[in-house]
Amino acid sequence: MNTHSAPNHRSGPAVTAVLAAMIVLGLPGRPLLHAAQTQVQRLRIVLDLQGGHLRGYGSIPLPPGLSGGPAILLHPDMRVLSVRLNGRPVEFSFDGGMLRPDVGPAGNRDQRVLDLEYEGRFHNPVPREQFDMDNPGSGVEASVTEEGVFFQAGSAWHPRLRGFDPVLDLEIDAPRGVLAVTAGRLLGHEDLGERTFSRWRAGRTAGGLPLSAGEYIQGRLDTPTVPVLTYFSSGSQALAETYLQASARHLAVCEKLHGPYPFDHFAVVENFFPTGYGMPGYTLLGSSVVRLPFIPATSLRHEVAHCWWGNGVLVDSATGNWSEGLTTYVADHLAQEEISAEAAREYRQRILRDYALLAAGPRDFPVHGFRFRSDPATQVVGYGKAMFLLHMIRQRMGDERFWAALRQFYAGWLFREAGWGDMLAAFEAAGWDLRERNVFERQWIRSPGAPDLALGPVTVSPVASGFVTQGTVTQKAPFYDLFVTVRVETVDGPRETQIFLNGESSGFSIPSPSRPLRLGVDPDRHIFRLLAPSEIPPTVNSVKGADNLLVVVSDDLAHMSGANLAAFLASLNQEEARVVSESEAQAIASSASNLLFFGFPRSAALQTLLSSPEGYGLDRWARGFAFRDKPAGAELDVLFLAMPNPRGDKGVAAVLQVGPELGEAAVADAARRVTHYGRDSFVGFSQGVNRLRGAWPALDSPLIVEFQP
Repeated sequence: MNTHSAPNHRSGPAVTAVLAAMIVLGLPGRPLLHAAQTQVQRLRIVLDLQGGHLRGYGSIPLPPGLSGGPAILLHPDMRVLSVRLNGRPVEFSFDGGMLRPDVGPAGNRDQRVLDLEYEGRFHNPVPREQFDMDNPGSGVEASVTEEGVFFQAGSAWHPRLRGFDPVLDLEIDAPRGVLAVTAGRLLGHEDLGERTFSRWRAGRTAGGLPLSAGEYIQGRLDTPTVPVLTYFSSGSQALAETYLQASARHLAVCEKLHGPYPFDHFAVVENFFPTGYGMPGYTLLGSSVVRLPFIPATSLRHEVAHCWWGNGVLVDSATGNWSEGLTTYVADHLAQEEISAEAAREYRQRILRDYALLAAGPRDFPVHGFRFRSDPATQVVGYGKAMFLLHMIRQRMGDERFWAALRQFYAGWLFREAGWGDMLAAFEAAGWDLRERNVFERQWIRSPGAPDLALGPVTVSPVASGFVTQGTVTQKAPFYDLFVTVRVETVDGPRETQIFLNGESSGFSIPSPSRPLRLGVDPDRHIFRLLAPSEIPPTVNSVKGADNLLVVVSDDLAHMSGANLAAFLASLNQEEARVVSESEAQAIASSASNLLFFGFPRSAALQTLLSSPEGYGLDRWARGFAFRDKPAGAELDVLFLAMPNPRGDKGVAAVLQVGPELGEAAVADAARRVTHYGRDSFVGFSQGVNRLRGAWPALDSPLIVEFQP
């Protein structure tokens, strides 16, 4: 692993014409993928982190024939200091983020260059605690602080001539030790006196470039295909080697599956506030995220895959964002497959639970309507359901044709905007039946919802060769076209059949040499469907998806600030929930279908609303719940439990119980962590460290029959 050093090379104040000859620690890289681009725009950015200030010096060649007032996009908070055409000042207007210089008629000159000077101060407030897991970092567009610099790709921190896509030679001049990162080819970082210069060359600039900067130490690992880089603070530098090695592994997996990596390098960049963004050629992870132990093996793989899907093949947002579902499938789901078939089956089951709890019903919408995640429902549909649909396509096509179709889709659409229809066309070209593809698109991509399946009467009859199990699989309207597996378990092993269900019901008949012990419909969870309430144990996600939630603040936590409680509820997507005290709850809590207790209640009457089924292994005492058979439970100072509401048919009753010794800061710290465990029914912490987690067992399923011996 190499780290950033400080050579003494002189650099003038202007953008140099030949950057590569001056660069230290540059990446030799592959040729720019937009070699056909002939316009090269030059830009020098000077950063003042203490003052929150950015100043830019841009040089924009005007395309031949362009006349009048070309439209240049620039952040509306910028102040344009000067505009010159071939060295001479020109009149301009700047309003609403649109700069229009008067360049006059095109004339006969072959080359005209527009020089801009502009500046701005950016102080978007950044989140310090990651309460919002559905869209971490949301709301931050542009921020220059002593801790670091962040600009979203669309924030127009660099001028863009509308309608053109030039190559950009970029130099960022920052205080010594502050390295800048953007999308493109790294030419190098160079220290000179009290300043550090970061130089990049970027193609595909029409949509805007992101920019991050901070006091980073650069790490490097050369893989057989591309370099892997880390840009970490000194406090996270011990993790650099872990991230370099993990990135290299994930790149190798994706290259084998999808084709050549499309960028010059891959970098993991630390951000000064909580984020989890995938950029072209790098991922931007907040300091608190980088230090989570599971990130290198899980979330990092997802971000690497985005270099192929979303940043490689681009998304035509007019027809829906397919990239999150595909990335989730080839990264997160495939990682579970590598563990075991059972792990992958359980992963799909969790997606079905999330859908039933967080998206089904009024919050649901068609997959093709997904653009980005902003709440639990959009995440479940855009990530989880879309992922599941790709799994269903793979089940129909088989592995060889499915993966070949994705490779062809990648090769044919690299750096072009594609929609769901374009991806489905790639599957069709690889052999997927046209009629089946059209039905699939209509019922799964363009329609909301999920099939609601059940078993009709099932009989077992003795026959000469053993037994035959017969019955029907039913579905509620609207009816889906489904290929459904029905399996019986016997002492001699499983026997199964596949039926086609395209109406209200379809029958099955399964012979077996020995008596069936158990029958299951879709036992491996290959069909996206709506789970029955009995199949869904209460979890943190049950609270996130609960309607008309009543929040009861216990007398023990009545001293907590409203801001900390509000942040906790926001993390659970329950900003609008009604909040009452214990005394106020006495008259209304018993009729509430969904309850959340912030602290274990002192009132005996309210305590009766927190009741666990016998199979949960919980005992309720005057000061809270305790597990009978989990030794770790005795060490906990914070315990979150989600249980069935004893007074409601499908409701949830949850409690965040805390030890009496905890101060407000410790309670708030534990509360902000709960949202990370959406699929768990119980989560316990000791001094801020998770010591216990898990989900209650499902009580029943309408798609399973246990036969009496």
